[in-house]
Amino acid sequence: MIIIPAIDVLGGRCVRLSQGEYADPTVYGDDPVVVARSFIVAGATRIHVVDLDAARGRATPESANAVRAIVAECAGARCEVEVGGGVRDIGIALALLSAGASFVVLGSIAVRDPESASAICHAAPGRVLLGLDVRAGMARVQGWTEDGMAASELLRLWRDWETAGLIYTDTMRDGVMAGPDLDGLRSCRAGYAGPVYLSGGLSSLADIAASAAAGAAGVVVGKALYEGRINLVKALRAVASLVA
Repeated sequence: MIIIPAIDVLGGRCVRLSQGEYADPTVYGDDPVVVARSFIVAGATRIHVVDLDAARGRATPESANAVRAIVAECAGARCEVEVGGGVRDIGIALALLSAGASFVVLGSIAVRDPESASAICHAAPGRVLLGLDVRAGMARVQGWTEDGMAASELLRLWRDWETAGLIYTDTMRDGVMAGPDLDGLRSCRAGYAGPVYLSGGLSSLADIAASAAAGAAGVVVGKALYEGRINLVKALRAVASLVA
């Protein structure tokens, strides 16, 4: 299992939202590249990056430039980087991958236009992650501002797609450090054929260990790192001891 620090970019800055609410973001850094560099120095082998502006259909040059700069920083340090938010056509996906992203994350397009999403998966085998962002059993799209379709239906639809895995997020837990949704993780693992990564609610080393025990291929950790609830160096060591 791997620990994947998260960087959410809004207006070119590193922020965290609570349950996906855009109205009151908490800013953790004016330069997301500096944040990415700190994660790399701590030993991260993969970073999760989301362009929040693009995710809700309001892409800005500031955020797009910040994402590209993070990708370049990670590529130079040989750290994998997965990029999501606004990846809604094959051109955007391939451009990000050509720029150095290790993976792209498909959210809204995989819910609303499965045919196009499947085409992206075929065009970039092994380099696409599916983002399943759920609230009360329904997938959330357009930057978590709208409902899509039932999560259970999507799992059946996506089950045999050739991807690098699935990132499952309980949006009600995201940014509030209330503990991960292990039952949701287990449901995803039962309904989806590939690796499942867990995001949302993680706030302690115990949460990470519980996620590993429940079968998570990795965990995406955000606010708990920024608030000092989880020390990345210690967490990476703890995970290394789990798999040793």
